[in-house]
Amino acid sequence: MLNRHGQYLAERFPLQRHGPLILVFAGAAVAHAARLADRPAAPGAMVTAAVVVLLQFLLMRCADDVKDLEADRRWRPQRPLPRGLLSLADLAALAAVAAALQWAVVLLARPAALPLLAAVWGWFLLMTAEFFCPVGLRRRLGLYACSHLLIVPLLALLAMAVALPLPQPLLRLLPFLACTFGASLGFEVGRKTWRAGADPVGVESYSAAWGWRRAVAVWLLALAISLAGAAIAAVVVPQPSLPWLLTPMLLLTVAAALAGRGTQPLATPSSLWIVVLYLALGWAP
Repeated sequence: MLNRHGQYLAERFPLQRHGPLILVFAGAAVAHAARLADRPAAPGAMVTAAVVVLLQFLLMRCADDVKDLEADRRWRPQRPLPRGLLSLADLAALAAVAAALQWAVVLLARPAALPLLAAVWGWFLLMTAEFFCPVGLRRRLGLYACSHLLIVPLLALLAMAVALPLPQPLLRLLPFLACTFGASLGFEVGRKTWRAGADPVGVESYSAAWGWRRAVAVWLLALAISLAGAAIAAVVVPQPSLPWLLTPMLLLTVAAALAGRGTQPLATPSSLWIVVLYLALGWAP
């Protein structure tokens, strides 16, 4: 059983791919909140926050695999659930362990963050139920993506709350939270956008739903939102050089994506933009 769960994680949630991105994201959230509160950002607290966020992303992976099971049986039978590596009960057990570990880590690190964990779980359950409007949401892919990605700012708040008391007033955190939403939207659109005619069969993609040009336009808008949020956050926590640093990096990201070859030219630049953004906004200061 442990071997099968390990194989599932290796295929569907490889730590070497997800771990660094989540550490950069959670660490940046903690570092930004620490600067707002004029407190040191303890490395141990940053790692603890990253573990809590990592476990939530694992829960979302499990929920997505259950939600996509019928489509996977038809189009992607090589995935773990369709080919019988794990049963639904096995996956539920893995999710239960992840949730229990998440609760225990928050309880031990900072019990005051438990209400925020409950809020994250509540939104996650609504996402899993597709807000009790699955057909309507599926017809509006942009609304579907935005409603689901609102969990990312919530996770940023949870990461902050696990590491230290949240700075007051909370309105000062809004630019950073807007930045996280824009960056996650850019990442989501970027990884699910293929060049015209290259969309794989059975995969729900933004390029198939909107067309290549509109998908790229939404991707550019998302990156612009993340840059604007970062620029305002750099005013709230004085860091005047940040917009001048990030603007050329954003232009290079866009140029690399639009000039890139392959069927998914936006995917890698989207990941690199997230790393650059969070390193500059949270870690570098």
